[in-house]
Amino acid sequence: MSLPTTRATTATTTHAVVQALETYIQNQNLLGEIAELDDMLYDLVAMHKDNELALKRVLQCIHNLLQTNSKYNVRFGPKVFLKLVSVVIADSREDSASRRQLVANLLVCVQLHIRKFPRIEAKFVLQQLWSLSQSNERQPHAAQILVHLFDDFVNNLGMECAPELLVLARNLLQSDVRDDRRSAYFLMRKLQEIEDVLAALQCSEVQWSAYVGIMENLEEQQSHLVLPTLSTLLPRMGLMSNNLSEDWLGWLRILCIRLLGDNNILVLRWTLKYFLSHFSLEQISRFNLLIEFLSATNRTQLYNPEVPDCLTKQQISDFVAEFPAEILLEALVCVPWHAVPLIHWLQTWELKQLPVVSKELLFQLGARVRSLQNTVLRGEAINYVVFSLSATIESLSLGDDLLFMESLYNTIDRYQSHSQLADKINKCTDLERHIANFNIRCCELVSQMDYKHDVFVAFLDKLGSVPKAKHGWWRLLPIFLHRELDHPEKYLDFYRSVYNVDTSFLESGVSLEQMQQHLLDQLECQTREEKSFVREHSVDLFVKINLPTWSKLEDLNLNPLELLDQGTEETFTTLSNTLSTHDKPLADKNVLAAFISRLGKLKARETQAILKYAVKNLSPEEYEKCVVDVLQKNTFLLATMDCEDYIKAPTSFVIKKMVEGETTTGDARIERAFEQISDTGAISRAGFIHYAKNSTGLDISSICDELLKMNNDLSRKKPRYFANCKEHRMKMRIGKALLDLSDRWKWSENLWEAALCPSDQPNISFMYEYLVAKMLPSIEPLLEQLKLLGTLKPSQQISLVSVVHIYCLSRWESINHEQLFDVFAVLLPLTMGANFQTRLLAQLVLHRLCNECDVRSIQIPVADALKKSIEVTLGEKLNEFQSEARLLLPEIGIQCTTSVSDAILWMTSAPFDENIGFVSCSYAFRMKLSRALETFKRKQSVLIPELASPLAALNGNVQRKMNPVGDIYPESDFDVSSKARVDHELIVVASLIDKLPNLGGLARTCEVLGVKTLILGLKSQAEKSDFTNLSMTAEKTLNILEVNPESLAGFLLEKQMEGYKIVGAEQTAHSTNFVDFKFPKKSILLLGHEKHGIPANLIGFLDYAVEIPQYGLVRSLNVHVAGSLFIWEYCKQHLTKE
Repeated sequence: MSLPTTRATTATTTHAVVQALETYIQNQNLLGEIAELDDMLYDLVAMHKDNELALKRVLQCIHNLLQTNSKYNVRFGPKVFLKLVSVVIADSREDSASRRQLVANLLVCVQLHIRKFPRIEAKFVLQQLWSLSQSNERQPHAAQILVHLFDDFVNNLGMECAPELLVLARNLLQSDVRDDRRSAYFLMRKLQEIEDVLAALQCSEVQWSAYVGIMENLEEQQSHLVLPTLSTLLPRMGLMSNNLSEDWLGWLRILCIRLLGDNNILVLRWTLKYFLSHFSLEQISRFNLLIEFLSATNRTQLYNPEVPDCLTKQQISDFVAEFPAEILLEALVCVPWHAVPLIHWLQTWELKQLPVVSKELLFQLGARVRSLQNTVLRGEAINYVVFSLSATIESLSLGDDLLFMESLYNTIDRYQSHSQLADKINKCTDLERHIANFNIRCCELVSQMDYKHDVFVAFLDKLGSVPKAKHGWWRLLPIFLHRELDHPEKYLDFYRSVYNVDTSFLESGVSLEQMQQHLLDQLECQTREEKSFVREHSVDLFVKINLPTWSKLEDLNLNPLELLDQGTEETFTTLSNTLSTHDKPLADKNVLAAFISRLGKLKARETQAILKYAVKNLSPEEYEKCVVDVLQKNTFLLATMDCEDYIKAPTSFVIKKMVEGETTTGDARIERAFEQISDTGAISRAGFIHYAKNSTGLDISSICDELLKMNNDLSRKKPRYFANCKEHRMKMRIGKALLDLSDRWKWSENLWEAALCPSDQPNISFMYEYLVAKMLPSIEPLLEQLKLLGTLKPSQQISLVSVVHIYCLSRWESINHEQLFDVFAVLLPLTMGANFQTRLLAQLVLHRLCNECDVRSIQIPVADALKKSIEVTLGEKLNEFQSEARLLLPEIGIQCTTSVSDAILWMTSAPFDENIGFVSCSYAFRMKLSRALETFKRKQSVLIPELASPLAALNGNVQRKMNPVGDIYPESDFDVSSKARVDHELIVVASLIDKLPNLGGLARTCEVLGVKTLILGLKSQAEKSDFTNLSMTAEKTLNILEVNPESLAGFLLEKQMEGYKIVGAEQTAHSTNFVDFKFPKKSILLLGHEKHGIPANLIGFLDYAVEIPQYGLVRSLNVHVAGSLFIWEYCKQHLTKE
């Protein structure tokens, strides 16, 4: 009989190939004999090398032949294994799941071959695999080989391979592939057992174990797991030691890079704070980690001032200390910075002028700053660079200074070094050498500021020494500035003599077209950009000279819309000022719309000019639309004293703008927090409140009533909301507006609804508590409300007590003795109430009222005794509680008369973009507010373990997730002979259990502890979400069979005939104690129903009824828990021995 010569292409033909091989072995009468199969198997592998299924069947056959219990005594030489290694691993670059499975099967066969025939030839195969494992860059299965054959390599190739294994583990550790890194952790755990390895690294076993533990937990990306690990194990690494070997230093550098590159912001922040507090920049440089460290700090989230424990300027400044500036700069320029992180590093030199550094380094830093996206923070960074590196900038030549200007500034940035540039131009003896650098971009930067003239005057003074052909771009602008110079004729003479400009064309009486054409010709404009520049600036000059009044436009037959389009912003400014004095409605309605469309946040003068025109010339309807459109663009004028002369905003619009504003999120929000200007939305809201407060034309009482209605409607619509959410922000804005406008408001009964809202955030409650106390016409409504105190929820009782506190202390003179006694009588029962917060506030308020009575010599019968009782009850805590924010409310109205709302928002940690006002008060009271703020933050902060400083375990024990080999790479999936399989086995029968969570939990327990088979009443139960939520994918690897409860008796009988013993988890009259029970090797564990247990008709099948002893009062354990205990006991007795 011969082997088939056709290639296997289907499952059927593949099976036929292997069947032919087995038949061939039997026909050759190999039973009990030794035969060489190398040639035959070699040909089979070569014939089917491209068919994974065929190769898998061949490996199954070889595996069967190599089993110690095989009926065939077959010996293989290395030839067939070398061919298999070549086909399956060496010649393949495929890294699919099926290929990994094939590799796993091959490696198992190699292991069996080596252990069964430990000859020199077998080691040839191992040596080839060793060589393949060392080429990780080219061989995708190198790590899989190392993990599967680690022990074989060490046992057969000797301890000499350990150093090479260490190198391989180190290379895998730095891989971008997760499975490679997990393989490295496995290898490192194994290498820990080899003493020579740690000796070579010159690290202790504790250090190595800590290293592996940190790396393994970092892989899990779970901050609750990583942070305690770091706090416990990182100090053991000896990172700051001066006696580290070069090899161990290399390993530590890998750890540091991994920590600094972690994507979890909590882990990264902890790492950076650890480095900042325990290291110096010199030590970071020693690890050659300076660039990596700076890159790690380049995460805007690290500096979020609205979260605890953010990185601060002071921490970074202390860290930099006396580190050489040039070395730090060389690393800084290598990082593509975000704005906030770079600002923090540049701030370390805030008050320090650095020594001269290289020009190239300066230009590179300038380019990094210029690439920042946030314009405000970029301007701040520019200022730091210009100040700190002023010595280097001053040392630049004129041409290099202009190049540096280009590298540092965007065209919208504010260039302010005009005097320095003018000085360099004046001192320049060879302007021609630098003239090429006087380009359009530098011209735009220099010409933005009003004090640009000195630069252009200096430039014109030197330009005469340069050949006319080389004058460049800067020749164009000065002629348009002559009206703003002290001695214009001197510079006009330059243009007359050099360019033959007829300066009469720069005076009134000349048409715009004539002026433009003359200047284009005489200035010899060649490029499109030059011509456009001259035309635009000619329009600016023409408008300034020829249009003193708006009627002049009509006289000259000029279209203002065309002038706006043709000129620069200067034309818009000039025409706006001209429009403000115009006393007739414009004929063309589009003109006013065009002016409004060009307004921006910084166009205050232009805004004022347009509104002055509108208030004089538009109808009420037209004016209302105009003022709304204008105020949508610019609100800065609302804070001016005379704004009501030309701003008459409609009531509905004012209310809308008082509470309007979107909030930024993410990095943009953090950047906004670091900008040195207040939030524009908050400024707008404050502007409208200021306008309303000072307006004589608005009905403030109606506005306040409408705002209060908005708040109460919001409370009813959404009674519960998160801090700083959209609803909370709206309520803060309404509350601030009401407080600021309350002097022009009158009492409203609806204020009670707002003050007694049971689920408001603290600062909202504070605002309305203060408002009610302030607005109450007398104490009588308050006393009436106090009669309902017992019907209120605890949070409402607290608010009402707070109102009493504020009212009494701020309006003491208006309260008579009888009314004060009534207050005491109502509050006294609360001091013994069930709710702690209510009880505490009542005690604190009564203590203050007792003090006030004492100071004013008012006799309340119970006051003295009550005061002493409260002092004894609270003890030392009494002084601590005085820093509670709510207790400061009575003083706020006295100390912060013009900024009550700002004080409340500030001491309750309101978001920065909701509270921009300065709290005007004494220094002593500001300190009280600061203490209240700290107390408030402590109370309001949610306990998040990741944000707290993780406690280090004193014994070095940390939580560690398992890293099983089978979870990295697949184990072999050979069909094992039935005889081997049933040598010892536990089958868990859960057919009687109804509840899916119990079944899912059992499935997870079975998979974790190595039980292969789980019996369910319905196999489809494993697909339900209640099952999978507990099983955690265990059903994917378990052998789940279906046996319904009605068929259980037959199933158990069949298994008993196969030699299994039936063990029931049940309490019976003759139950065996769980503690003493010895599981048979082949066991069926039968678990009963959650409520009814094992039914009577199945009790008779039990070989053993086993019960868990109980010492408590509850009747029984949950079936999932009981089953897990049984499974673990079997595992301990049998499976762990493997």
